[in-house]
Amino acid sequence: MEKFIQTISKKASAVVLERFGKVGVKYMKSDQAWDCVTEADLMSERLIINAIQRSYPEHGIISEERGRINDTAEYVWIIDPIDGTLNFVSGVPMFGVMICLARRGKVILSTINLPATREFFFAQRGKGAYLNGKRIRCSKAKTLHHSFGVGSASLRSRTAKFLRKLLAAGIEQNIQLGSFGSIAPNACYVACGRRDWIVPLLGALHDFAPISLILKESGCKVTDTKGKPWKLGQLEMVAANPTLHKQLLKLTKNI
Repeated sequence: MEKFIQTISKKASAVVLERFGKVGVKYMKSDQAWDCVTEADLMSERLIINAIQRSYPEHGIISEERGRINDTAEYVWIIDPIDGTLNFVSGVPMFGVMICLARRGKVILSTINLPATREFFFAQRGKGAYLNGKRIRCSKAKTLHHSFGVGSASLRSRTAKFLRKLLAAGIEQNIQLGSFGSIAPNACYVACGRRDWIVPLLGALHDFAPISLILKESGCKVTDTKGKPWKLGQLEMVAANPTLHKQLLKLTKNI
């Protein structure tokens, strides 16, 4: 299954990249500007689901557009055919194809492909995280001072509470926070040490499940905002190296 997940991720990403800059919004799922769907989303999803159903017909699937198929199975594939669709339709090359496989509620394989930047991230439970075949590790930053983190771009109530705490801490410490407008590059760049930490506080299962293993296998401690180990289904996360993670929890425990 390790080779299979990598193959379908790359095939779907090729379909997506071929249409980058060429297709617009097909329909909106809500009135939120970022909640859009393109033909590329649907083609990527069809390719992935069809491949899974041919090779592993007994497995379950949870996908952003198609929803849930046999999701009580022992093995369940979780799919985000394009994470960062608003970036995709706006000509911003920060988007990714995310696929992971969970067995009995634990993610065991994950791929995040950033096709526009030709960066392919892969993780296997207990065997590390990789970028284009090379082992990656998270940042070794020891303090929030001078750290650069990423988080949710949408300013909802919980994000606003976290930002207020971060701003208060930033009066004494030089802390930077940003977002690429897609959780795929946000998480991957933390996993390979380009950013120091990540605190996403909203999203869906297909946003959090694929990034959880990539981050954990890169050396991050991955928990909820209270410091308990992150579990499949939770829609919040705090991830960083253990030293930095402990400091972040002081800002997230009461949001």
